[in-house]
Amino acid sequence: MEPPPARDLLGYTLALTTCDPRLTDYLHRLYDAFPVAAAADHHYSVEPDDGRFVFLSDGGPIGSADHPEGLVSTLVNHCNRRAAEQAPQVLVHAGGVERDGAGVVLPASMESGKTTLTTGLVRAGFRYLSDEAVAIDRTTHSVVPYPKPMSLDPGSWPLFPELEPREPFATDGYKETQWQVPPAAIRGDAVGASCPVAYVVFPRYEAGATTELVPLTRGEALVEMAKNTFRFDTDARPSLEVLAGVVRGAEVYRLPNGSLDEAVACITELFGG
Repeated sequence: MEPPPARDLLGYTLALTTCDPRLTDYLHRLYDAFPVAAAADHHYSVEPDDGRFVFLSDGGPIGSADHPEGLVSTLVNHCNRRAAEQAPQVLVHAGGVERDGAGVVLPASMESGKTTLTTGLVRAGFRYLSDEAVAIDRTTHSVVPYPKPMSLDPGSWPLFPELEPREPFATDGYKETQWQVPPAAIRGDAVGASCPVAYVVFPRYEAGATTELVPLTRGEALVEMAKNTFRFDTDARPSLEVLAGVVRGAEVYRLPNGSLDEAVACITELFGG
């Protein structure tokens, strides 16, 4: 069997192999939305090791589990961190979607519901850019797609029962704590293209909250984006210039919300319904 192709994650090129053909197939479906790389600078593998299974990155152990499928989230999260560390773009800790050639960036801290909202928007017809790291080109200020698998935590599972992974593994170790969902699980054309940012919306899920778009000043939005930017401590001035360019060309809002459907409707209304 021909080995799966290497993939390019914002310039971080990797090849994935495992001791289980079913796991290899699943992992490559998770990363199928990324461009094929001519060659891989980094090599990942899952191998048996003294009765357990170990996840190796460039030959060094990163994690282990009783079954190979138990290493899926470890691998996804590790690849995400490494790609974010070296990406040439400015990366904002945010979800991102695109519609009609216009981007929506959803910056938020952890546990704010950005992956849930991003997934809901894609299910509603928007196109996926990222659920974790929105990459902004330093020259054009456009969003570059970073279509990692959507990482859905247990609190979101009842909202998306149709997205539960159902792989033929011996155990459910690959989905016990987090579902890793490829964008194609929603629909075949789910991934968006590079686009300018039309809206910056700061979501915050709070049970029982009134769901509404609250306008922000561009100064307030710039401060909030800076708080949610990767590597800002080592790249502050250049990153701030890029973020300022994004904010100048966008409408900016806060979105407290207590309902996924209402939050999706609010953002849909920005595009005329």
